[in-house]
Amino acid sequence: MKRIQYGSDDGITIVELAISSFILLIIGAIMLTALLMVARTNEAVAQDTESLTTARIARHRLEQEIRQADAVLPTSSSTSIDLWLDENNDDIQDPNELITWAFKDLDGTPGGKAQLVRSVADTAIGDRVDGIHYRSPAGGAYSPFTYSGTPPAVQQVTLTLIVEPESDSGGGESVTLESTVTPRNTN
Repeated sequence: MKRIQYGSDDGITIVELAISSFILLIIGAIMLTALLMVARTNEAVAQDTESLTTARIARHRLEQEIRQADAVLPTSSSTSIDLWLDENNDDIQDPNELITWAFKDLDGTPGGKAQLVRSVADTAIGDRVDGIHYRSPAGGAYSPFTYSGTPPAVQQVTLTLIVEPESDSGGGESVTLESTVTPRNTN
């Protein structure tokens, strides 16, 4: 009987080892690149989700204050709303009862980044910033606050928030949150 020999027992050559190492190196580089892209995408999605969540919370707070307002003051504009919430029911506008929600431009470009700030006339109470991820109303046709009726006899306030993606990767689309609120002082 003859024995069939399938190869030599010499092992692998240095050329074969170098080729297989090179192939493994290329596969590793491709996998590392893919993992880094997934991590960046996850971070951008998390930032955009946080921006949208912050905007929804701010909208909810603003809607509540408009509903509870005793008056929308005549100093309100398309970029700010001035409210009087008579907390102690004395029919006197105390400084801690005068609230302003306003958009403040951050980068100086029309339609650029803006922040939504809640201020109280009483300087002992500090301003509260509700995110820096809004579109700036400066220089464009965008009006965050529109009113049916002239303040203080406002019948409805339409609030339009345009939320810009927080990440600078440029992949996200802006989201528009719009709601119409009726203050309690309407007849």
